[in-house]
Amino acid sequence: MPHRLAVMSAVVILCVGFIAPARAQQRSQGVSLHMLPKRVADLTGSPWGFTVDPSPRLRPESQRPVFQTVSGVLAFVREQDEAVQQNGLWIVITDPDAYSDDEKNLLDQVKFMCRREKIPLFICRASQLPNGWTRADR
Repeated sequence: MPHRLAVMSAVVILCVGFIAPARAQQRSQGVSLHMLPKRVADLTGSPWGFTVDPSPRLRPESQRPVFQTVSGVLAFVREQDEAVQQNGLWIVITDPDAYSDDEKNLLDQVKFMCRREKIPLFICRASQLPNGWTRADR
């Protein structure tokens, strides 16, 4: 009888683990990027594109990474621990009119990549932080 009780308890614990809702993703636990428009970058002397926000959860880099391609963003995300990947990609953008058509297309390609690769993606305008996040990978 005690053995049967132990088996039943184990089954209940496993079932609860599968039924319990998944924890919501958190920006601080994922990969956070800022998308700097090229024309703004040219004024400041900074590189344009997706700039990685520093975080102790990310694998260390010798310098702050900036990506101008979808493949660069994907490679960086895939280099991170599984827990970081599961918390998704978080992109802060500015006014959409600040971006060229090519830059808007790049963001659309990142959205498509996240859908294809099943990477949670959240986008927010800087003016709507911290509560303006929308899910963009579905």
